[in-house]
Amino acid sequence: MPFRVAQLTTFEVTKNLYLSAKRRRQPNDNDASISLSALDAAICGGIAGSFSAAITNPLDRIKTLMMTDTTNAYGGSVVACASKILKDDGIAGLFAGVVPRVVYIAPSVCIFFVAYEVVQQKMNKSDD
Repeated sequence: MPFRVAQLTTFEVTKNLYLSAKRRRQPNDNDASISLSALDAAICGGIAGSFSAAITNPLDRIKTLMMTDTTNAYGGSVVACASKILKDDGIAGLFAGVVPRVVYIAPSVCIFFVAYEVVQQKMNKSDD
């Protein structure tokens, strides 16, 4: 759930910043006509997916270690697991595996947000 919240929030923030910049570059266009193209949505989605995957990596690492901890080496609780990671590996230990996680997640999020924007734009046109 934290990943999805971060992903959707980051996408909307990125999208709004991009559209604001696009409006400043095209001041004569009607605000309603300015929207994301499929490429724009893919780029904003890639940013959102990469950022969300990176910031939620510590939670994912803790979850994975706790799920695979058959010897109870990580203490059986989130706090105990996080403490052990920090003690053994420092902050870097919480971010172990962040690059593969981002590389794995970002493309699927790009595709998701392209589809999301296309459907949203078609629904908005049908409302008009």
